[in-house]
Amino acid sequence: MKLGYGNYITAHWLSSFTSVLTRNPRLFTKYDQLTRPQLIKRIEQLEHELNQQSPAVKDKSRRPFDISQYGQRRIALKVAYLGWNYCGFAHLKEKNIPTVEGEIFKALQKCSLITSPEECNYSRGGRTDKGVSGLGQVIALDVRSTQRKLIKEHGDDRDLPYINMINSFLPEDIRILAWAPVATTFNARFDCLSRTYKYFFKKEGQDIERMREAASYMIGSHDFRNFCLLDAARNLQHYTREIISFEINPVEQDFYEVKLKGTGFLWHQVRYIMSVLFLVGQRLEHPAIIQDLLNIDKIPARPDYPLASGIPLMLYDCEIQNIKWIYDISKNSQSSSVQPRLTAPVVTHSHFSQLWDSNAIKGLLYKECMKSVEQIPIVSNNETVSILDYMEQTNDGWSKILLGEGKYINTTKYRRLLERPLSETDAVKKEKYRLKQLKKSIEK
Repeated sequence: MKLGYGNYITAHWLSSFTSVLTRNPRLFTKYDQLTRPQLIKRIEQLEHELNQQSPAVKDKSRRPFDISQYGQRRIALKVAYLGWNYCGFAHLKEKNIPTVEGEIFKALQKCSLITSPEECNYSRGGRTDKGVSGLGQVIALDVRSTQRKLIKEHGDDRDLPYINMINSFLPEDIRILAWAPVATTFNARFDCLSRTYKYFFKKEGQDIERMREAASYMIGSHDFRNFCLLDAARNLQHYTREIISFEINPVEQDFYEVKLKGTGFLWHQVRYIMSVLFLVGQRLEHPAIIQDLLNIDKIPARPDYPLASGIPLMLYDCEIQNIKWIYDISKNSQSSSVQPRLTAPVVTHSHFSQLWDSNAIKGLLYKECMKSVEQIPIVSNNETVSILDYMEQTNDGWSKILLGEGKYINTTKYRRLLERPLSETDAVKKEKYRLKQLKKSIEK
């Protein structure tokens, strides 16, 4: 039960009074003869006297921060994040939906660098979907500065320790890697020349050379509508995107990475590309299927095929010309009292190293569980066999459709992409959307 200030004083006085009586039994003779009403009245008198002697309680409430009293400047931030726990990068209007951008806004407001996301002229280099991570995401915004005026010349790199300030309020799976002074007209989306994605996958017997051949057909400018999710509400006028480079390289042990660079990407484009590459790698489709899907006259809409997992996908880099990234704030901070003992890159590396160690240990625990279960015998056709042998036997006649992240779909009979039903064309989707909006306006 919570006590008010007066009740708290009463309880405190009674406690002290009881302690005094315990140490001085003679005082009992005085108060022992009082009636209950008299005793209560005496306590109220003593409480009143104590209140008169008590100092006034100071108001410890914090005054609202007035950012208008400070100068502002426009900066760019390079952001790294593990997107597994978030519903995408972009901030959503709905409350209690975790996003990377939402966490960044909270951190910026807690360290009083902005008043609100709507008032900082914010822009982002790209959007990433639920579960997708980023290493080279770039955002731009106006923030509080030590300068008294709005800095128009973006060459001055002396200011607040932005990296450490923001990182101190971010969750462990989001970190600011660098900041850069930029012009007041800088826009993280429109000043981004190219974006590079990486997708990590396990080989699992796939033919890497066939996958590389298929990837080569995508280099250049093509209509990628059959490699994306169409959204009529966005009203895109075309689906032509340019792929600058496409590489598939080994990483370690049995793992590979796809490194894909382009000027821009459609919704789910990289994940749909990976889905088809997995089919080619498993020899379920020929590499030339890419050329067929890029031929809109031949295939006007996307065939019905699944979307690859988003967990292995990472926005690796956003290319921006003539930007001076600042990674070490210790030499640029004007206030010696806020200089860290370790430079920002060292702190960030140690942080991610700890996360890697933690997850590597978890991986060993998963593997230990697998090894233990593998020792359990299985009876099949009146014969005792190991789990691995049993799984190999039961896989006969099944096709495993890889989706990345260890996920897959089992099917008894694989149906080639060119034989599958097509989704609705862009024109049909837009017409349906137009009629739906017209119906809403009439009902209003």
